Amino acid sequence: MAIQVTDWGRISWLEEEHNIFSMQGLKAGIVTLLAGAHQPRHRHYEEQVIYVIEGQALSILDGVESHLSEGSFFHWKTGVEHEIYNTGQGDFRHLLISNPEAGSLEDTEFHKEDVPMDVSPDMIYVAVEAIRTQFLETLHYGYAIFDSHGDLILQSRYYPDFCTECCRPAQNPGTCGCMRRIPLKECAKENVFSCTYGMEIFQYPILFGGVFMGYIQGGYIRYSTSQKGRIEEVYDSPESVVAGIQALMRRIVKALRNYCEFEQFRRELTERELHIATQEETQQILLKDLKDTQSAMADLKINHHFLFNTLNSMASMALDEGSMPLYQSIVDLSKMFRYTLRTQTSMVPLEKEFDYVRAYLQLQKLRYGEELEIVWHLEPEVSKTIVPFNFLQPVVENAFVHGFDESTHKKIKISVEQANGDVEIRVRNTGTKLDEQKCKVINQGIKGSTSHGLSMLYQKLDAVYEKEFCFEIGTDSRSCTQFLIRIPILQDRDVKGEPV
Repeated sequence: MAIQVTDWGRISWLEEEHNIFSMQGLKAGIVTLLAGAHQPRHRHYEEQVIYVIEGQALSILDGVESHLSEGSFFHWKTGVEHEIYNTGQGDFRHLLISNPEAGSLEDTEFHKEDVPMDVSPDMIYVAVEAIRTQFLETLHYGYAIFDSHGDLILQSRYYPDFCTECCRPAQNPGTCGCMRRIPLKECAKENVFSCTYGMEIFQYPILFGGVFMGYIQGGYIRYSTSQKGRIEEVYDSPESVVAGIQALMRRIVKALRNYCEFEQFRRELTERELHIATQEETQQILLKDLKDTQSAMADLKINHHFLFNTLNSMASMALDEGSMPLYQSIVDLSKMFRYTLRTQTSMVPLEKEFDYVRAYLQLQKLRYGEELEIVWHLEPEVSKTIVPFNFLQPVVENAFVHGFDESTHKKIKISVEQANGDVEIRVRNTGTKLDEQKCKVINQGIKGSTSHGLSMLYQKLDAVYEKEFCFEIGTDSRSCTQFLIRIPILQDRDVKGEPV
């Protein structure tokens, strides 16, 4: 039996050869909370079941109090926030069975040798963005993910109170001393180290196809075996917590590797299809798409007739009632529908695209009123330039979905002008400020062929201009968020086979 001594008591861990639970990946031990002792608030990285052997205690689980007494069973799920006080006269003891692998993916094969592949380390940006909303942002744990150059890609919003007080990671992303502690050449292997204040940090490399993509750091716990001394009001974590953190870190690495594998396979499959597709196969696909499109257009024409008749009736009613704002909104909405439903080509004059955006912003003006200020400018010299259909409005809409704060005055400025033989479009907004590293992460994700809207816009421009364009987010001299789109000037005659 191995004994781990902590600030608040001790844990007698059952040796694996005598532990009937170890075959199931579980860890078992007897936990002793000394008389008058207190386990400070901490988060569980592992699932636990306990049976109270003796004594009494007050448990606070996710803010809910409960009293523990002899003979009681309790089950604590992964991710709960916990605090416990020994309220009895003697020691409080309970049997602990923890499952560090709870909720994990299949076995990670973490040390499996990769077959060398021709992959770019920047693929990690695409992988992080792909699993961010559905996985990474649901984890209430502290972690930071870096690329192969040591630049921060994503940082958790959840850090222990002690870390928040000492280093303020939310206000200083990627600059905490522990995040820069390890030399970059050492980041391609597993590592465990302590920060200046004695908190334990775990580090794992992210490898794929024999390529070092980046690394992840996590943990930020007080662990008694590090011999760094007591930290007031910081939970002295047992070995089961360490095992839970390690399982979680491996799970994140596994998810990133899985996505990189999927993305690499998708790219290879796309290239293979392009190579093996014969002219006859391509023609058959085009004929089928043409028939499907003709059928869809026939259905749309019927729906269009009803839609525009209804909008005209609503506009007439608005005029009869003297409601000019409502009348103008219906007209703007009608313009948007007419543009999106009746345009049968993938290329349009820039002035039409600009009018479409203008109608969209007028509807936003109805919603926000004086809180929204709109400034736009289109140089006449570039108004006839042929551009991809509906590529500008999603960029403008992005400012309303992700950029503006509901509590601030909103200003959006769109300028279109000629610059060095190209068309230069700038969409600025006064919403959320983005630092240089955040812009880099977003731009890497845009170029990553994901299903996100901005990435799809990038692919649309790439299909037309074949890398001879610029599409990126940044900040201007006034610290406003800015989308810069630079495209070649195309005339109707330059777009072969595209009726405009």
